[in-house]
Amino acid sequence: MKKGFIGFLLMAFCLPFVMHAQYKAPIAIVYDTIDTCNSYTWVNGDGYTYTQNSTGYHIYKNGMGEDSVMVVRTFIIRKGSMAEVSASSCGGYYWALSDSVYETPGDYTYTITNAEGCDSVVTLHFTHKNPDTLYTDIAQCEPYTWSADGVTYSNDTTAYFTSQTAGADSCHTVYGLRFSRMTTADTMFVATCETSYTWPINNVTYNTGSDIVSYKKVNAGGCDTLYTLKYTIGAGQFELPDTNISVFGYYVWGNDTIKTDSTRIDTVLVQTFASVEDCDTVKNYKVSILPIFRIDTAFCGGSRGYRWPVATADGALIKLTKTGDTTYICKGADRKDSCMMEFHYTNTASDTTWLPAVTACGAYVWDANDRTYRTSQDTIVCRLTNAARCDSVVILTKLTIVPLPNVYIGGYLQIHPGHSTKLYAVGDSNLTYLWSTGETTDTITVTPSENTEYSLTATNSTGCQRITTATVVITDGLSQATSNAVKVFPNPASTKVNIEGDNLVNVKLYNMLGQLMVSKDAVSGKVSIPVNDYNNGSYILRAETSDGKTTIRSVVIKK
Repeated sequence: MKKGFIGFLLMAFCLPFVMHAQYKAPIAIVYDTIDTCNSYTWVNGDGYTYTQNSTGYHIYKNGMGEDSVMVVRTFIIRKGSMAEVSASSCGGYYWALSDSVYETPGDYTYTITNAEGCDSVVTLHFTHKNPDTLYTDIAQCEPYTWSADGVTYSNDTTAYFTSQTAGADSCHTVYGLRFSRMTTADTMFVATCETSYTWPINNVTYNTGSDIVSYKKVNAGGCDTLYTLKYTIGAGQFELPDTNISVFGYYVWGNDTIKTDSTRIDTVLVQTFASVEDCDTVKNYKVSILPIFRIDTAFCGGSRGYRWPVATADGALIKLTKTGDTTYICKGADRKDSCMMEFHYTNTASDTTWLPAVTACGAYVWDANDRTYRTSQDTIVCRLTNAARCDSVVILTKLTIVPLPNVYIGGYLQIHPGHSTKLYAVGDSNLTYLWSTGETTDTITVTPSENTEYSLTATNSTGCQRITTATVVITDGLSQATSNAVKVFPNPASTKVNIEGDNLVNVKLYNMLGQLMVSKDAVSGKVSIPVNDYNNGSYILRAETSDGKTTIRSVVIKK
């Protein structure tokens, strides 16, 4: 150490002169110290590995290749240490240094810091002394009491007892007992798919079911041996609980797909597979496949939306108000899921059409809604289906209904053969007439040879027309007296028409088109017909008596 330091002083004294002869003087000299354990390699310096206290230097050049800095470094190398200890034990060994207990033989290390401040490794070589074990083997019919521990053993067992006296390796001796009870046997477990089983111990056959049976038999050692059989016979034990499954649309079973289109499908699928006893295990799947209904719809009306006339799961009606998709679950009468409805709906903009005003005579049938209007209306609104399959609004600006002229044909409508009768028009003023005979007067005279229908067309000042008809009947059964025998009042009528006559049995009321409006039987020669629901105009009354005679009268309803 002293030699190295003296050498360093000589080098430091002489170095400037040597360097002056060959190099430029260093710009700076830097002194530092490295204090470490065991060794140090100056990688970026002289590359030397220092294993003891020393002094070294290295000159660093600048970017021009000239000597720039000389580093003089003092190395202080501290030494670690290695130590070994040995120990042995009959059981576990507690090593105070590591504060641990070792029970397995082997080498264990522990690192500590020495006085120099470096790691020192201590190695423990641990050996485990094996205690002596002395076994006693006993086989007999009766229970055995072991003198070592004073315990009585009734079944096959292996026991140990440690003595208090030291044996080899200074460890306590261990005594072992291996006892075999010759009167017991292991329980036999039998699980079979068959419906019966014969136990070879007693040659008894047991049938389907489960039970535990015992049988005592003298064994080869002359002891009574108790045999136990626990059996389960039959396949019933391999039927697993059912599984209930409810799905929508379809269910995949292996390579098959079960689908439903419109109605619910309930089916039982059976799965069979081998159990641990190589028996077939059966499992039932109760599958309910519920149909899915896809409903594509388009509608208009904004918040008015579209209502589906089927209740949802909570009993509410489905209302769709904007474009999108939604799903609803149907409920059956049992309140269980019965189907699923998938709605794919579009709210399409509606259009509105305004129609010009319309004037009609008597009534107007609107083709848009196929309704008949008999009174004037300021505005009529109708919703139709447009090309986009949604409601389109059609508005009739104004409807004016001009009343038809009131007119009917009066006169005698039943005459004797060869006789004439006068037919006359009865109605509103300022009417023009056209008879089916071509005459335009308000009165005509006809002499038909057979039953003949005559029509009269009446036209008012607005151009509206009404056509009325009357049939002249040729008969010998009606006389003027008979006709006068039937009373019809009031005429014109507003609420009801009363008919009275001798031997009156039935009354029929016809409109001017010949359509039967009402037929009513008489009570005590009297009939009353309500006319509140009939339109104003002329009607034909036909009264029949019990003697076969008929009376025809014209009745006017005016409210």
